[in-house]
Amino acid sequence: MLEAFAYQNYDAAAGEYTNRCCRPPKDTEMKPWRLVTEIGWTGGGVLAYPLVLCRDALGADAEAPLAAAMSGEQLFDRIADAYNENSGLLNDLMAPNAAGSQVNGWWTGYGLVKDCHCAYTVGSAVHYLTKTMDYLHQNGKPCPAKWMDAAQKVLHTVMDLQRADGAFGYTYSTQERKVLDWSGFAGCWFAPALVYLYRLTGEERCLHSAEKALDYYHTFVKDLNCYGTPMDTWKAVDEEGNLAFMRGSRLLYEQTGKAEFLQYMKDSAGYEFLWRYGYKTYPEHTPLNQGWSACGGAVTSVSNPHIHPMGVIIDTDLRYLARVTGDGYYASRAADSAAWMLQCLELYPAATGYGRYGILSERWCPSDGLDVERFSDGRPFSSWFSHNLWASACVLEAACELLLEIEHKKG
Repeated sequence: MLEAFAYQNYDAAAGEYTNRCCRPPKDTEMKPWRLVTEIGWTGGGVLAYPLVLCRDALGADAEAPLAAAMSGEQLFDRIADAYNENSGLLNDLMAPNAAGSQVNGWWTGYGLVKDCHCAYTVGSAVHYLTKTMDYLHQNGKPCPAKWMDAAQKVLHTVMDLQRADGAFGYTYSTQERKVLDWSGFAGCWFAPALVYLYRLTGEERCLHSAEKALDYYHTFVKDLNCYGTPMDTWKAVDEEGNLAFMRGSRLLYEQTGKAEFLQYMKDSAGYEFLWRYGYKTYPEHTPLNQGWSACGGAVTSVSNPHIHPMGVIIDTDLRYLARVTGDGYYASRAADSAAWMLQCLELYPAATGYGRYGILSERWCPSDGLDVERFSDGRPFSSWFSHNLWASACVLEAACELLLEIEHKKG
């Protein structure tokens, strides 16, 4: 997977990672179609964190690919450099788009999120930035001072603007320190970042803010009504925001030992399992009608009823939950997820008709939901011919964390 990132998805001429696509059987060459310049969610920190992990998880095997492309450390440098003094937040793009905007990413066509900061992109970016700093700190490794400076500035702004009931915003102004839209779950991504920052600095305010936020967002998890995270769903009920809630609950339980956060983890796992298949389905079309199993894959939202790989990033939290509760069911559902992502990787290129081992689509259609992709000759295809880098990055993250867990058990 690391080699695919470095040798296929990195465009040295553009100086950026790129998403790639093709149209088999007529055209199987993976060609760039969009630069990956967003700071989080579908780029940026989502890729940077596993690239940093690769150095430890893969050892010497990681050095040549990492040297051939932009490293995780370089990506985080660019994310930190995206700090906006006026808003106190990060600009949503590491580099301006063709129109010169530093915030209007590919999602801008969805009318609620234009000319503003999105909590999802900023929250995702600062979550991965602080998570990486925490990882490096635990392993006795330094990180640049500007990473900490950017993280503190952003999270202090977020805390200053946090509503009395614990809510963070869905969108924020780019011109001043102001929440534009409060309605949505995306701001929950700031909660785990605040706990990581507390672990790094000991600043009590960060811990209290995260606790207040989790108390607020728990109501939505408990009511099975987490809406307003991904910007391309018009605030439909989704799976993605709950991933932030799981991570924040796990970190708060680790940090405080309070029983309520253990219960929050259980509730979060229950919510995830409503989206995560526990059985095989029987898709009608190629390539998923050839023995593929939906078991372990998680649906993205009620708006996008296909399986995507993002749920794998909390498998480490599910294994943790299994350890602290003694309930092996959580570990078994995480194992289903690992098996699911491995079988998807193994479909390339023989079953999919394009690509190479190490790339991964973000769309897998366990039934006819969003089964709209077509071969060049018109035949339906039950996945996608677009390789959007974030999907593989999530799998690389989960695989690296699992490898490091195994190595840690070996001592």
